[in-house]
Amino acid sequence: MLVRLSASGQALTERDFKKYFDSYGLRGSFLLYDQKANHFTAYDVARCSQGFLPGATFAIPNTLIGLETGVLADTSHVFAWDQVRRDPEVWNQDLRLRPALRVSCQPCQQQIAQEVGVRRYQQSLLKLKFGQMVVTPEVLTSFWMGGISRISQFQMVNFLRFLYDEKLPPAPRNQALTKQLFQLKATRQWKLYGTSGHTQRAKQTNGWFVGWLEQGGNVYLFALNAEPKDGKPADEKFIEGRQAIAELILQDLALLSN
Repeated sequence: MLVRLSASGQALTERDFKKYFDSYGLRGSFLLYDQKANHFTAYDVARCSQGFLPGATFAIPNTLIGLETGVLADTSHVFAWDQVRRDPEVWNQDLRLRPALRVSCQPCQQQIAQEVGVRRYQQSLLKLKFGQMVVTPEVLTSFWMGGISRISQFQMVNFLRFLYDEKLPPAPRNQALTKQLFQLKATRQWKLYGTSGHTQRAKQTNGWFVGWLEQGGNVYLFALNAEPKDGKPADEKFIEGRQAIAELILQDLALLSN
């Protein structure tokens, strides 16, 4: 265990969580920020600083931007199905905002993008400091899935920190609504919030699981990034592994009960 300072000056402890990634045939990195202690815990610090496409994790800032611009009036917004059949089948119906987020409905996110437009994205994403997103008319509905947009785990966690504290430029109401939409699990002891995403570039699959854990009067914000060891496309172990590995690490850190 090695303790040092992060690039932004907070204490950072390096830990080895390789065995959890190995158990799912993945390689990757994990970053966690303890809000009360102002302390990072990282597995593979160098990789945590690398930029990757955000994939469907972009649903978090996209929801916030949608609410702030009025593209989404509120959390009861319904995405109308355009009658184009897609895989997975669950996308082929009208979907309210919360269920659409739970099934990572890409066409729904693209509907938001079409209405937000290039100019408002460029202004909003700069203010949100959500990595380096490159938005042009040609990639308006795909810049988070392909192209040269990038965000690192440190940038992702810092974005989530400001969102959690409702210190981003959008109205506090819209930040609070956005946070509520991403709750995944809850017990008497803790609440887990987050979302996953993955992208495919050439033959390289890359995936995320990001969010935060409320527990014991504290909050722990995290970002996991991973890819299959053998360079294969996404399979069930990859799909399940991202959240499962994050939960195993949170259990290892005695933050999440079994």
